[in-house]
Amino acid sequence: MVKRPKSVTGVYERVPGSDLWSARIRVDGKLVRKSFGRGPKGRADAIAWVEKARTIKRTGEGVLPKTAKRPVLTTAEVAVLGNPDAITVGRLCDEFGRYVKAHPEEYRDQVNPPKRIAEIRKVFGERNAATLRSSEIEAWLDEIQEDRELANATVNKMRGTFSMLYKHGRRKDLVEVNPAADVPLRDVGQGVERFLSAEEEKRLRDVLQRSIDFHDPIKQPELRKQAIHRLLEFEVSLKSGMRRAEQYSLRWGDVDFERRIMRLRKTKNGKSRNAFIIDDVAKALKQLRDLDLERRDRSGNQPNKSPQDVVFAKADNKKWWHAALEEAKIKNYRWHDNRHTFCSRLVQAGVHLKVVQEAAGHASIASTMRYAHFAPSQVVDAMAVLNTKG
Repeated sequence: MVKRPKSVTGVYERVPGSDLWSARIRVDGKLVRKSFGRGPKGRADAIAWVEKARTIKRTGEGVLPKTAKRPVLTTAEVAVLGNPDAITVGRLCDEFGRYVKAHPEEYRDQVNPPKRIAEIRKVFGERNAATLRSSEIEAWLDEIQEDRELANATVNKMRGTFSMLYKHGRRKDLVEVNPAADVPLRDVGQGVERFLSAEEEKRLRDVLQRSIDFHDPIKQPELRKQAIHRLLEFEVSLKSGMRRAEQYSLRWGDVDFERRIMRLRKTKNGKSRNAFIIDDVAKALKQLRDLDLERRDRSGNQPNKSPQDVVFAKADNKKWWHAALEEAKIKNYRWHDNRHTFCSRLVQAGVHLKVVQEAAGHASIASTMRYAHFAPSQVVDAMAVLNTKG
């Protein structure tokens, strides 16, 4: 008669007499069961697992598994392998990637952010998000910049994506730290601010008007409407000071003609603000409304996810804008420079810098001060208080 082995608490045959061994322990009031295989080896592995878990439970020196897929680890093993229950960088990548995809209005670029997220995941995906150090992120950014000869601005975008992973993770209570926030930004210089001269504006408006006149209102009504739309896009940009993303995400429900404001919900710093409606902007907006153009679906299997009530029927102005600038012989000028022109013209007209700050939606007066040199008369007038009385 074969002598049965001595029973061990927590170790058992899944089916009595099958010689297929399992083990179970209680972790935080919940039973965790794990299978180990058949025969003496299966039983020995099950016993070792249970005894190791009980030692850790008794001493507190290690990590107990919350599922059968997690290993039992001593403190020394955790130091080498990491906490299996910890949130990984890969988890942060997955969470933030889903958020980006689900919010195309906030993340209009649905190509580059996911690419950067995937690259971060490939390198750091298995790392414990809470223990990743700023120095490691900085060293990696240095490495990829050198290997690929990346511009500082491109590296800053990668660093920014890394930081957003952690910011989103903090909002979701997954992590409490953000090591990427301590990684210094690369210097991209101050750049050169470009402004549209009166002569350049005239040439550009002439080009856009010729495009309108070129299309017959009877034979080519839709093409003519699109040409009119382009001129109105430019008019609103130049005279409202909105950033590109603010302008093209504007919805009719946020346009208040009576109060003469446009409520901008997708701004650079994430906070909503007001843009203001002067008479020329009001006229342009009403013309846009009368055009009654809509954004078209991209394709049957990739529908346009833009809201139905967006003010501007075209979300991408790059193609026609570059063509118009070339025809007007205007060089080194971007759509964003319309905003610089807006601010500089207000200052040149003697508008107080605090008013310009409010109109432009600058977070601090420091940004508005870049345009102060356009109004030396304001400085002289302010210094007049030092004049001798009498």
